[in-house]
Amino acid sequence: MVRNSIIHQPWDLMATKKKNNIHDSSSFKKDSLVPVVTTQEAVAQRSQSFAYGTKANDKPKESNIYPALLSRIATELKRRIILSDHVKNGVEYKNTFDGRQVVDMLTLVIQNIDRNLALRIGRELVSQRLFHDVCYEAQLMDSPFYFYEFSSHYSTGASEYLPSGVSTELTYCYVPTCWDVKPCYSPICPKRLTQVKPRSVDYHHSTYNLLPQQLIKKRALTNQLYDYWADRVDKALYDTLSKTERKRQENIYELIYTEQDYVSSLEYLQDMWIKPLTERPIIPISRRESFIQKAFGHIENIYNVNIRLLRALQTRQNEHAIIDQIGDILTSFVIDFEPYIHYGSKQYEAKFALENERYINSNFNAFVETTERHPRSMKLELNGYLTKPTTRLGRYTLLLNEVLKHTPADHPDLEILPKAIDIIKQFLTRVNTEAGRAKNRFDLERIHYNLSFKSKTDENLELLDKTRTIIKQGVLRKTPQSDSVEYQVILFDNYLVIAKIKIINGVERYVIQIRPIPIELLQVYCPDISLANNKRSSALALPYLSTTHNAIASMTLSQTRASTDIHASYLQQTGHKDQYYPITFQYIGRSGHNKAINEHTLYATSAATRKPWLEKIRTEQDKKYKRIPIFESMTVVDTFLDTNKINHFITFNNGRQYLLAADDGVYVGHHNDKQSSGATVALPHKILSIDKVSQIQVIESTRTLLVLADRTLWEYPLDSVNGRPETQPQGRLVQNHVPFFHVGMCLKRLMVCIPSRVSALRSIITIYEATSEHSSPATHRTQSSSNILNRWFSIRTNNSSTSSNGEVHLRKIKNSYVPCEAYAIELSATMMLITTSRGMIMVDMKTDRPQQLLNPADKKLAFVLEREREVSSSLNLRQPIKHMAIFRTPRNHYFICYDEYAFYIDSKGNRLFVNFLIEWEANPEGYAFCYPYVMAFDSSFIEIRNVITGAIEQIIRGKQIKCLNNGHKAELPFIFGSMTSHDDHQIVFKLRLATNPKSIKDTTDEPSCL
Repeated sequence: MVRNSIIHQPWDLMATKKKNNIHDSSSFKKDSLVPVVTTQEAVAQRSQSFAYGTKANDKPKESNIYPALLSRIATELKRRIILSDHVKNGVEYKNTFDGRQVVDMLTLVIQNIDRNLALRIGRELVSQRLFHDVCYEAQLMDSPFYFYEFSSHYSTGASEYLPSGVSTELTYCYVPTCWDVKPCYSPICPKRLTQVKPRSVDYHHSTYNLLPQQLIKKRALTNQLYDYWADRVDKALYDTLSKTERKRQENIYELIYTEQDYVSSLEYLQDMWIKPLTERPIIPISRRESFIQKAFGHIENIYNVNIRLLRALQTRQNEHAIIDQIGDILTSFVIDFEPYIHYGSKQYEAKFALENERYINSNFNAFVETTERHPRSMKLELNGYLTKPTTRLGRYTLLLNEVLKHTPADHPDLEILPKAIDIIKQFLTRVNTEAGRAKNRFDLERIHYNLSFKSKTDENLELLDKTRTIIKQGVLRKTPQSDSVEYQVILFDNYLVIAKIKIINGVERYVIQIRPIPIELLQVYCPDISLANNKRSSALALPYLSTTHNAIASMTLSQTRASTDIHASYLQQTGHKDQYYPITFQYIGRSGHNKAINEHTLYATSAATRKPWLEKIRTEQDKKYKRIPIFESMTVVDTFLDTNKINHFITFNNGRQYLLAADDGVYVGHHNDKQSSGATVALPHKILSIDKVSQIQVIESTRTLLVLADRTLWEYPLDSVNGRPETQPQGRLVQNHVPFFHVGMCLKRLMVCIPSRVSALRSIITIYEATSEHSSPATHRTQSSSNILNRWFSIRTNNSSTSSNGEVHLRKIKNSYVPCEAYAIELSATMMLITTSRGMIMVDMKTDRPQQLLNPADKKLAFVLEREREVSSSLNLRQPIKHMAIFRTPRNHYFICYDEYAFYIDSKGNRLFVNFLIEWEANPEGYAFCYPYVMAFDSSFIEIRNVITGAIEQIIRGKQIKCLNNGHKAELPFIFGSMTSHDDHQIVFKLRLATNPKSIKDTTDEPSCL
């Protein structure tokens, strides 16, 4: 098959790196040969060579590597190979790949379909230790049953560790005039070789298509170190045995001589490694004992068990040429395989200790090289011997199953051998579990103690927590170019970390480049490079952490499931020669609206390496979603369009009814606190038609309804909730220019506090008392009492009926002044707490004396007080609105929430529990409190924290979230919020504890985030 493409000359590919292009493996066709060109194309290329000047070539090149160079092949193979976990003989091997995958990738790298050629190149890479068999036993096999892993020294990325050499079969012709499609005069012209049809592969009889058992048997029969069992038995006796018994004896013989090989390997480790390292000054004495224990720990214990097993088997073998039974021996020894558990759990740490010692200790490195060249090593490196105990444990089951397969039905071993096999399998399971757990723990400790941040931060990743796990770890690039900076991306079960690795004295140092992203606040998507406007082709959204199946949960889940799959059209662009695979990690926490800061796009080498990141993140987020939530959300209202904004929500009549304030008026509906999550939601109906209603409040003692509409406060009779807009009564004007109001108890009186902004440096707060009698005109002079003005406002609000008088059920008490703008008001038993740009100010309601909530003399509050001084001294007269709240705990402490922090204070404003400080991930616009939990409402999520530990307990995701009512100091502490659904409808939801409040036990421990 001939393919039109441009032929590359050696000097084009070996010179300084050309323009980098990222290619997908599918861009090479498997049935293609080495590129062949036409005469015209070759001449055109010659005219553009360095001999005739350089000319830009718009046609993209098929490959940017010279396939004859092993170093280039090794780099490209490492880039393309996909690592995964495999199980062989019951032993789990992580970050491995199979032999067929290697050959497949090599055929793509060298652009040649000859699998035998690719296999030879792969075996040359194995000989130079680019990768090796997981058991250090087999050469590279074109088989899915053999598994390999990259050598540890390659992970450093140093060029001196790359394989070197030239594959003459893939070089270009040395004849300078060889530019035609036909071979030149040279008898070894590569074009002459490529025109020879590759030898076809017989997939039915080839070695790589055999089963593992057949491969082991074939290798055993060709072993030159031992004769066959049949050669050791008298021919007359051999002829008396059945065919099945002969095979059984061969299997038993293989078990014994492989056990002898295994014990010899353990003796080799003791004689050639442990003993010299113990006696000679190769390793400094200060760390000699600990190093030997790490690298060779439990080898002696394993040897003691297996040497006794071997002697028992050999004794049975010497008793008679025909071994009648081995099950009794095995069952008595396999129960002593406990040292394998301890050895397997430390194997990963041992490998790391060896590599590190070789790097920092030249004497040990020379000792390793000398010993590995010793004839007794059988040309096998040290790691190959150190893996033998683990692989031997898995080999037992394979060998014993072969013996069991040829055991007669009435034989005692038919009952005993399965017991021994089951015991060994239990040990294998424990080895895999302990090895995985130990590797995870070792990596976590190694990262923790070698971790640093590019920018100053106090982020605690809690890597030493016993429950912490590493979900995925891999390399992603900063840009699509192949020589781009590589970042180590680590997905923990609580954070995603993007770091750069620096090697210092042989130790990997992790320098975190950006702030770690909590899993709950992580959003990942694949930018669609096929779209010019860079629209997202997919987005991974975390579901609401709730077990309910109401409208909120179903809305979120549908969005999530539809968006986690990679866009099909994007993945099908495999033929694009400049293909690259971006993946964007977005942190939706604090300052999350600044995409330039919180969006980080990295690049994978292929779609296959990128996809696991999406899947792992989705799986981990689903786990957090499926766990029992702290709070569950219940839908209360779900019929409002996004154009009719919901601003406030309250309950009255002992929680049986609710009022809803929207941009087009006031609505009423029935509320059932015991309503199940799947129950039908009743529709509310409008009772007042008023524009821009921002706040409402029911005063049941005076049977009145306060309505704040377009910064004007009105009073309506409570009977209005039973009417309709056509019959709504005339409202009584209370006050104009009202940003908000607050109703609460203070000095044992029901008060209404109404602020009015005089200037940026001064606010007046008018305080009323709610009374069942109408206020007299004498006490109501501060507000507009003109009949003409009342009539004008009545017309403005479309009132059809007139009030008998213009008086309200509010009696003015006094005015209070604060030297700044008021953002929120709260009443306590004797104090009025006012949120301002200078923090929270307390006003004594008896003396009108103001004071700061926080004690200015407390140095422990400097981090807050200094910031407030900077804000107050700012020349910007219009300060940003602050969102603050204060809650009282059952211990009579005060939990104060700032827009960035949350902490404890006492009744005198001094900070408590200096080790406790919450730094919000959210940009809070509202707070709610339900001990021992505090909730911060962000526009895109609700952050729920434990006020004892400071830990994030739950994240509830959504769109345009708003706290409508936090239930604080209300008759019934209901927490209501709103969000926008995927169909542009507003949903009012209620948060309630999913756990029975009685089951939440308080703790006497001091609150601490440490």
